[in-house]
Amino acid sequence: MIGAKAGLVVSCVAALAISAQAFAEKTTVEFANGTTRPKSVALLPVESTINRAKVVDTDSLVDQGLRYGSLFNERVKALLESKGYAVEVVDTNRINSDPQLQEYLVEATRGFKDMMSKYKPKKLESRIYNAGPSAKLLAQKLGVDSLAFSTMNITITGAGKAIVSGLFGGTTSGANANLEVVNGKTGDLEATFIAIALVTPGDKTDEDLAAYVDTLAKRTMNKMPGSDPNSRIDVAQSDDDVLNEADAVLKR
Repeated sequence: MIGAKAGLVVSCVAALAISAQAFAEKTTVEFANGTTRPKSVALLPVESTINRAKVVDTDSLVDQGLRYGSLFNERVKALLESKGYAVEVVDTNRINSDPQLQEYLVEATRGFKDMMSKYKPKKLESRIYNAGPSAKLLAQKLGVDSLAFSTMNITITGAGKAIVSGLFGGTTSGANANLEVVNGKTGDLEATFIAIALVTPGDKTDEDLAAYVDTLAKRTMNKMPGSDPNSRIDVAQSDDDVLNEADAVLKR
């Protein structure tokens, strides 16, 4: 019984990895060929959660979420700069000291979340996804030509909880992040980059968590092209192909 469940988990993880790898390349054609490639990027505060799953319940650690969200942006900033982008990190101190910036950020985030609630990867290239005028106002305020919205989640499962989850199902360890690039001039969604990482059961130190954050940052940037418009990337394979591959893995 346990062996069957373990095999199913491995298959699900493999299917997820296939999907994530393909979706990580999801961009508009214009972004891929350099036409709408930005020169400057504003990294907005990361919506991040650090969860420690127990046998009975799960603790969400707000302070750690803020700390490691900031670390994620630091890592991404360094990686983007190495690719030739000018990068602005919008941190909480800057937001709290500028009421207008705070207002623009709240409105832009609301527009972005509304857009992403309707998002289907297959339709990205048709350019029907737009974060609205608030995104353009925020980009203008920050003096950049693109905005990066990010989320990150790390769930840590203790050994006891991992055993219970293996037997009866439930929360398991894992880490994931995604980063979306919005065109600051038009408000259009240009690209979405996704990363996943396996997290082994057991307690984690601050150094362990920082390592997971570093891995997620690197993986979100793996398919990010350089700022030079002549730098090219391939547009991801169709979602139908991805789903067919994932289905084949699950049926093995």
